[in-house]
Formats: sequence, C-alpha cells, structure tokens
Amino acid sequence: MIRRFNFTGRRRIPRSRLNIFLYATPEGNLAFDAGLDMENLSLPFDAKLYIEAYRRTYLRRFACGTPAQPRLPRGQILDGLDSRALVMFRVKAVDGRGRILAVADRIIPRRSDDEDAGKQCLLPVEFADLGHSIWRLDLEGEWPSLLLNNRIDNIREIARADESFQALVYPEVVRQVLYHIVVGEDHTDPDTDPDDWMSLWLRFAIGLMGRKTLPPSGGEDQVLLDKGRWIDDAVDAFCASQQVVDRFMRNHQAAD
Repeated sequence: MIRRFNFTGRRRIPRSRLNIFLYATPEGNLAFDAGLDMENLSLPFDAKLYIEAYRRTYLRRFACGTPAQPRLPRGQILDGLDSRALVMFRVKAVDGRGRILAVADRIIPRRSDDEDAGKQCLLPVEFADLGHSIWRLDLEGEWPSLLLNNRIDNIREIARADESFQALVYPEVVRQVLYHIVVGEDHTDPDTDPDDWMSLWLRFAIGLMGRKTLPPSGGEDQVLLDKGRWIDDAVDAFCASQQVVDRFMRNHQAAD
C-alpha cells in the first residue's frame, strides 16, 4: 500500500471551515455564495485568497481578498453552465510569489438549505439525456456521480423517494464504485489521502462493515477473488444498513 506524502509544506484547509452554497437564480443562471472561517489557520495576513469553480474544462477563478480582509463571493454568477451542472470548488491561499500556502480541493457545494455545511457528499447527482437508459454511473470526472435520465418525468423525486428505485439502483452503484477503486485502480489504503474520493469511499465501506478489514492489494488471481469477496461484504453491509429488502417488500405490498 503506497502512501502519499506532502513535501510542498502547503497546509490543508479543513472542509469544516468552508460553506459553499450553489443555486439557480430567478433568471436561470447558476450562482454561489461562499463562507470561509479563517480563525487559527495561521496564514500570513497579506496572503491572497482565491476560490475556483471548475467542471472538466470549465474554470473560473475569483479573488477573495486576504485572511486579514476576506471578500467572499455572494451571488457570484457562473456563466456558461447549466443550472443543474455538477460544479466543484477549490480554495487557495497564495503568497506574493504565487506559491500555494494552503488549499482545499474537490469541494462539492450544498444545493439546498437542508444539507449540512462541511459534510462531504460521496455521490453527487447529475441529469442528462441518457437515451434509453434510466441511470448511469460516471467515473470519468473529478468525482464519481450518478447520472439520471432527464427525459423521465419526476426522475429527481423518484431517485430521492422511491424505495424500489433505491433498493435496485444504489447497491449496484456502491458495487461499481468499489470495483473501480479496489480492482480497477488497486487503491486499497483509505489513509492514502484524506480528501481523495477513493479513500473517502473506502472509509465509508469500512465503516459500514464495522471492522477495519482492508481489501488486499495486487492483481494475482487469488487476490482478485479476495477483493471480490470484500466488495460483496461491503455491498451486503450497505444493503443491511439501508434495509433494502424490507423496504422493497413493503413498497410492493403497499402497491398491491
């Protein structure tokens, strides 16, 4: 298991210090408000603060003052993006020579007031024309996301509240994500990088299983079999935590 070390000396800005709220304006634009708690971050008072919004090839950078006099965006428009696009953010503190002193990256913003500020979202949802498919897992971006077919009426509400949909779709999503991490990427150490999405997913799976049993590392036949069993155990633990069988049966009995 390979661990990554930070030789640059740059600090991490804790996610708990950040509060980014993304919303659609009445005019149909995408905008965001940002909050950042600068207390006890030990940054030079004259460091420059920046917030960057990005999505694939899209990047917008906003100057936000200094730790001594922060000027954080409110109502900042993100031009050129659909109002339901998955946008991520990073925050940087930079010295006068352009050296990054502290950073927080891959920040997924809140989109409603009932989401907890600082809580990491493991699976953002996006909407796209998927043709004849209802859903698809996108593993090509900065963060895995669940794509839902926007040709289906009320697909947002179905994904949020329909227990049959949740019972059939989300365990398979968990399986595909963990397979990509453990088998495809051979990423088996949850402590590699605290903010890396693969490490976050591994810690999520380990927490579900209630024991710190890590998947083995390597690509030998027996190791791959052991990885498959570990993924099966994690998916089963997820299903148990969500009571998917009971909820699925209750939903169909109510329909009858």
